[in-house]
Amino acid sequence: MMRKIPEGIDIAVIGAGSAGCSAALPAAVAGLRVLIIEREQAADVGRKVCGNMLGSDGLAPAAEHVTPPNGAEVAARPKSGTFYTRDGKTGVALPADAVVLNRLVFGQRLLADAVAAGAGLLDSCSCAGWSDRESTRVRLRFSDGSEGDLTARIIIDASGFRSVLAREGGTTHDDPITRTEAAVAYREIVSLPDPIDERAGGFAVLAPPGAGHGYAWVFPMGGRLANVGIGTTLASVAGSLREAYNDFVAGRPELRGAERISGGAGMVPARRPLASLVGDGFMVVGDAGCQTSPLHGGGITPSVLAGVKAGEQAVRAISNGETSARALWEYGTQFMRTIGAAYAAHEPLKDLIYSLSNGDLVFLCTQIAQSEKLIHAIQRGSFLPGVGEALRRLAAFTRRPRLVAKIIGTGKVMASVRRHYEDYPDSPSGLESWVGREEFIRRSRRRL
Repeated sequence: MMRKIPEGIDIAVIGAGSAGCSAALPAAVAGLRVLIIEREQAADVGRKVCGNMLGSDGLAPAAEHVTPPNGAEVAARPKSGTFYTRDGKTGVALPADAVVLNRLVFGQRLLADAVAAGAGLLDSCSCAGWSDRESTRVRLRFSDGSEGDLTARIIIDASGFRSVLAREGGTTHDDPITRTEAAVAYREIVSLPDPIDERAGGFAVLAPPGAGHGYAWVFPMGGRLANVGIGTTLASVAGSLREAYNDFVAGRPELRGAERISGGAGMVPARRPLASLVGDGFMVVGDAGCQTSPLHGGGITPSVLAGVKAGEQAVRAISNGETSARALWEYGTQFMRTIGAAYAAHEPLKDLIYSLSNGDLVFLCTQIAQSEKLIHAIQRGSFLPGVGEALRRLAAFTRRPRLVAKIIGTGKVMASVRRHYEDYPDSPSGLESWVGREEFIRRSRRRL
């Protein structure tokens, strides 16, 4: 849309994905001069390699600014799903109240809403890094190779997993992502010979061949369409992930005769959120801030919720005439004490899952499937929802003492992680000691 780099920008949002558009909306509605910078063409905004699934009411807290997906944006509404353990044969049915998105349609609508609210768009343009960190000036590079600088009062980085600004000192704490904390996936949209039972949902298979620390998935998209993919951590990729995908498809009778419509690869963080989500005149949201669940890599819901919170905080900071890290800090505190606490607690649970034998995993999943309270507790970052429920569940484990010990140990660590994130500091001055405590808790996990 716009080719000239404008001046006098209040908020520059790097990335027009779900996090970026959600951040731009409240700022544009408030009358601030907002510019979205997007490396793809505008017509391609919303194309992303993803399972595209989220809870049906997960975006409700952001409804003031982001209308929940509806109409053509919703590909399917599954009410259940099946989780298969490592052997790919033993399945456990799990309840689900979910939405599978038509991600392109949803992404295009979010962008249209942001532009309609007054945000500008500079597409086919990427952020090459800081030009001058102190004055919040960034270097932009157009698809034709030309470059220029953009200065804004606040930069909101929603550029995804490969964020340049966060890595180059954007936030108040350096928090590098390791290969074990990065997930890579290959996914295709396919057409099957027969329609899929949408309400029965799809399924996921833990640790299929070639993805030892990940999973493969098949999610319905309405009619005969399905979202099929495989992902694992970057450190555990064994050979070609696309070949692992082909082997998975060939081995599943449900996918016999599948015809490829589109496909591609992508990367997402699979770890706790970055320890700091802000800096002077800078905020990070979505994948760029590691705001995804380590259990499954899902990040649509937290990206939207975090984006809205970041946009609202940016509006308050500018209205108060102060854009320092301290002035933006409340956004990070709100995220860490809620979604961040739950997702950080998913890390030790993920460690437990991949450490179990197939037999123990089947047994554990069966117990989880029998308790809706336990499913909700896990979503909130806890393992056992209460003493009574814990005793009832653990009573079934009397013949598996080692598994009981692992579960109790993991539950304690998860509780410790949650409490720690719920105690996230109120200002940047408390971050150093908070990070030190977090590192101690993570070291204790290795002794489980």
